[in-house]
Amino acid sequence: MESALITKTGKIKSQFLPAIYLDSSVLIDYWMAEGMELPESEVDELIKKNEPPHLQVVRDLLKSETRINKVIEIRKKLLYEEVKTNLVVSPLSLLELMEWNAEAAFKQIASEASGAISVQKRSKKQIADYLKKALELRKTEIKERPKKQGEIISTGLEILMMETWLNSSFAKAHGLRGLLEVDIVNFDLSFGGTWKSSSAYAYLQLGIADIMHILLAQHLGCKYIASFDSDFARARNVIQEETEILVLNSPEEILNIL
Repeated sequence: MESALITKTGKIKSQFLPAIYLDSSVLIDYWMAEGMELPESEVDELIKKNEPPHLQVVRDLLKSETRINKVIEIRKKLLYEEVKTNLVVSPLSLLELMEWNAEAAFKQIASEASGAISVQKRSKKQIADYLKKALELRKTEIKERPKKQGEIISTGLEILMMETWLNSSFAKAHGLRGLLEVDIVNFDLSFGGTWKSSSAYAYLQLGIADIMHILLAQHLGCKYIASFDSDFARARNVIQEETEILVLNSPEEILNIL
């Protein structure tokens, strides 16, 4: 994951343009497709031969989804081919990815521990309460039992935190590989600017996070913004009129630009 050069005004320097700004819906799919762009190894094939047959059925069903297959193509193109533009990710999209990852990872672990049905009944706020309790218990554990130098034994709480908390080094080398990391500097959001340039987005029922993605893409000087959210499809004409940014609503549209 590379870092972009930003001018004093906060825009990406011209040699990196045109750029496609990714909102969290695209970033999460890109993250989920990590590893799928690689050919299967002999070890992978051996594992599949010894696993319950219904797992392969589910895997085939998931792979039949057109969107995820196209996102895999995006990863392949970014990582192994020459592209005409860059896919950029902002701190806002990264924070939303962190939020999604914590909930998704906890649900997966919890389903293995107590059954998928009972986990699915838990609301987002209930999952957040469990994560808060785990974090508090882990902080107490660190204070009461500091790890000795050279000790490699991990506790259950430590493993849980590692599985649900994004590690920056791992993320950049794996799930976020191929994307351009951008900082947000000199960004202003004023009352006057909100009335002038953002009220139409709110009127069309875009949420605050979606509106912020549009404003950040404009601030950075991106030519495109990519989102799989239907709200962006509804507002694409208004976004183009207000910012001259083109909305890409599908993996196919992203691939066409790349």
